[in-house]
Amino acid sequence: MKKIHGSAYLLALSSVISPVTHICAQADVLTQHNNNMRTGANTAETSLTPADVTTSRFGMLYRKVLDDQPFTQPLVATGVSVGGGTRDLVYITTVNNSVYAFDANDDQASDPIWHVNFGTPADVNSTDFGCLDMNGKMGIVGTPVIDKQRGVLYVVALTKLSTSAPSGSAFTQKLHALDLAPGAALPESPVTIQAQDFDPLMQNQRPALLLANDQVYVAYSSHCDKQPYHGFLLAYSETGLRQTGSFNTSPTGTEASIWQSGQGPAADDQGNIYVVTGNGTWDGKLNLSESFLKLTPTLQLSDWFTPTNHLALDKRDQDLSSSGPTLIPGTHLVVGGGKEGVLYTLNTGGFGHLGDEHAVQHFKATASHLHSLVYWQSAKTGDALYIWGQRDKARVYRLHGSQIDETPAVMRDIPNEGHPGAMLSLSANGTRDGILWAAIHATGDSWHESRPGILHAYDADDIRHELWNSLQEPQRDDCGEYAKMSPPTIANGKVYLPSFGRKNTGTGQLCIYGLLPTANGPKLAPPANLTYTTADHRTALTWSAVPGATTYRVLRRSSLEPSPVTVAYGLTTPHFTEAEPARGETVSYTVVGVDRNGAGAESQPTSVESLVPAPAAHH
Repeated sequence: MKKIHGSAYLLALSSVISPVTHICAQADVLTQHNNNMRTGANTAETSLTPADVTTSRFGMLYRKVLDDQPFTQPLVATGVSVGGGTRDLVYITTVNNSVYAFDANDDQASDPIWHVNFGTPADVNSTDFGCLDMNGKMGIVGTPVIDKQRGVLYVVALTKLSTSAPSGSAFTQKLHALDLAPGAALPESPVTIQAQDFDPLMQNQRPALLLANDQVYVAYSSHCDKQPYHGFLLAYSETGLRQTGSFNTSPTGTEASIWQSGQGPAADDQGNIYVVTGNGTWDGKLNLSESFLKLTPTLQLSDWFTPTNHLALDKRDQDLSSSGPTLIPGTHLVVGGGKEGVLYTLNTGGFGHLGDEHAVQHFKATASHLHSLVYWQSAKTGDALYIWGQRDKARVYRLHGSQIDETPAVMRDIPNEGHPGAMLSLSANGTRDGILWAAIHATGDSWHESRPGILHAYDADDIRHELWNSLQEPQRDDCGEYAKMSPPTIANGKVYLPSFGRKNTGTGQLCIYGLLPTANGPKLAPPANLTYTTADHRTALTWSAVPGATTYRVLRRSSLEPSPVTVAYGLTTPHFTEAEPARGETVSYTVVGVDRNGAGAESQPTSVESLVPAPAAHH
């Protein structure tokens, strides 16, 4: 495994989650679509409001260059102890088998905190897949998941082993467990993914990973429906990465993939797991294509539902699985839909098996493919489902108890042009200040090629009111090519948008949006009470918090290197530790607070002398 680090001061530092309180309350996004119910909503967003998200006040702050296309949603973990202080980190992967950790806040932290690569991935030419749903490499495709309490990121990578071995044996898939801070593999990591009839090249780890019941759940689809493949759901224990469960959706048949357009399996409060399958074999016994499935934590099938027209869906390639399952908080409902555009509502207490009559509700909710759902409860307008299907207009449906109004409460005027429709996320401060974020191609169709992208922001209480989009000020805000089926992530006043970069294949970037600097904005006061202690060959700095600061930077001047060097960016708590000065060296530190307008005034310096005397001169 190749590991590439950023600044040298980040090397060889331990990984823990800091118990120290942040400058302000922070929200994590540790799994795809924000939670195990897959609602797609961050309801702890206090910095961004509809009034703030305008072209004059909101835009791109900076971008991070990646080594290839990201098909995954960015994840955010706050208060990670790394580089001698606490920082908020954003994690993103690429199809080149890379995992990146960047500082989530400071635009001056240009290098990744760490960058791990798992080796040569498979690509679309590794066998005759017969289509270009993905245009190049296909190493990491499913969104990772983070266990913040344990300080671990889990991710699956498809790696090429040999150029001479037969097709199937030339590739392997492995589940990796990485320390959140240095990116180092845990002692038990990685573990090779295996199951009966599992082909590591044919099985596409497209859905996001799920963390529940102290297990990591890994689901599988195909690439371009190239056989042989099945819909697998595998479980691994967090401790030891032992495989604890295996479920095949078509054990005596074929296909029935768990695709879900990248959405992960859902889990309820009792630990039950929910997935939706696509085209394939169906017999109502062992093989369950075109079905909603409910499984126990140990992956025993406990219930299922199959639409009446499942044979027609299969014949017309209208996979039921295109949106994946979304559990509605506070109810016993799960909703989801497929390429037919029909939205199904089911009672998790009893799916009823075969037949539409067993559904609580089903109706044509969008013109074609349904790839993304978001649920939010608004204080102003009530419970709502947001969808923007393929070749259709964005729509909002209201919920009343267990029923969905089948006529949209709100609908925008202009449809999108092609596949796959918009990938949605929502930010809100509880039940207020909701903003619907929609990532989509700006023109054309993204089925078999990369297309220019656009990010929209709408007032979630009235999506007819567009607040902002990334092409209103393209010189500043354009993020390049649309990252197909990758929702944006909103956390702590920032929006993190994956992009395929500037080419059809082989490039990628992560764009970070937020509130822009204000003209002639006040400068932060200097941090006060900067002090230090030395112990165990390390210098520990502390200072008083600065009102209004979002992060801090530490500057270092040395008798051996008088020019100031910024040795820490993006610190979210007022402390920093690094190695004590070298023998005979005197070091002076200053600290600055940082807000949306940049760095404030420097603190008074504090000087640290080496406790090790300089070597004696020889004559």
